[in-house]
Amino acid sequence: MTDTAKITISFTQKVSEAAYETADYSLTIERTVPESLGDEGILIEATSLFEQVKSEVLKQAGQEWDLTPDGVVMRRLKSGVSRAGSNNASPVQAAPTSDQAGPTAASVAAPAGVPTQSGAKMSGRTYKRTDFCVGGDADTRQAAWNLLAFQPPEWDDNGNPLKVYEVKEKADGTTDVTKAGKNFPNFSVSKDALIRLGFQPQRDVGIWINDGDSNIPIRVWDQASGQNKQQAVEFDWTERRRELQQFAYKGK
Repeated sequence: MTDTAKITISFTQKVSEAAYETADYSLTIERTVPESLGDEGILIEATSLFEQVKSEVLKQAGQEWDLTPDGVVMRRLKSGVSRAGSNNASPVQAAPTSDQAGPTAASVAAPAGVPTQSGAKMSGRTYKRTDFCVGGDADTRQAAWNLLAFQPPEWDDNGNPLKVYEVKEKADGTTDVTKAGKNFPNFSVSKDALIRLGFQPQRDVGIWINDGDSNIPIRVWDQASGQNKQQAVEFDWTERRRELQQFAYKGK
């Protein structure tokens, strides 16, 4: 039986709703992670979870927030903490490329279905890259990277095109911004392609590139062609990202 560690994250924000009236907005989340992640992996998971909890509480409390240059979620200060009428979170900037990098894709037929597993998210703080994805939904996120590393954007599914992923970033690595002021993901891996690998995501998996490329695994393997983790190779991300630019979103 795998040893596990429990992470508990809590955050509370007091807000003045009216004169002499305050309200507490709070959220507590618990997550169980395998101890095999090691201290660094558990810390990465805990920090990422805290950022998600804090930003969600501030959003629900109607407070605007920013990311510091170090990727820390900070409430945007005003004269007193009063409930705002609207909430706009500053977008996380997509970082340009780094070192390490990856394999190339040729046209392939869609793989047959396999058994089951599971979904993905982002942090914003700069961390040292890890060999493989860690934290919540690590297997699904690793599979998404494996598809990006080796596969073309579409498979031939018995004569019908099956979308594998979309390159949503522009040639300079930036993305469009939603009406809420948030960045679209750099890449979107289709749930249909992930289902063929045995996962069960509820929707397409968005991939936002963190500062310093910290959420990009150092090693990947051609999972769609039947390879396993023991066959992983170093991911030449800089070169692979360059190749993916031929499918890049052109923007408006």
